[in-house]
Amino acid sequence: MDISEIPPLPPSKVGEKLIFSVIWKTRTHRSFLTGLWLRDFERTPFFFNMFAHVLPKALNKYPHFRFYYKNIVLLTPGEHALYDQGTKKERILYSQEVEKQSGGKTTANWDGLEALADDLKEEYRKYFPTRRGLIIGYKYDLDEVQQTIRMLNTKYMEDILSKKRGD
Repeated sequence: MDISEIPPLPPSKVGEKLIFSVIWKTRTHRSFLTGLWLRDFERTPFFFNMFAHVLPKALNKYPHFRFYYKNIVLLTPGEHALYDQGTKKERILYSQEVEKQSGGKTTANWDGLEALADDLKEEYRKYFPTRRGLIIGYKYDLDEVQQTIRMLNTKYMEDILSKKRGD
């Protein structure tokens, strides 16, 4: 196969893969929800399924947080599917199953994930309000979005490094 035959990835997919790479290198390889190890999914077709957007990118409600580190958590591929498409009953059953398998040591902390979603929604409204000045339905241009996300990601990484150093 010649390199010219390989279709180019759209910029959003390239950007997402870079973001996922940074997240994988800077975070513990455990599920945000249960603490289960994720290393079994590395170098498998399920690898990218571990990166879950807390605020959905697919529904286009929070499009500007697609590349925000804080908006992406690590989950097992099954947990990711439950978070995106599962019912409340299915999530409760999964929590009970995890607790049973761990002998009561582990459960799925859906409340922690929902609390993070609430924090992110508040942050989204702060940085990307739907009205700016007297303009209702203000549309942010790409440069504005990139500058804001760059600033937020830098602040987020500095906070993580600070916590690791014990500042």
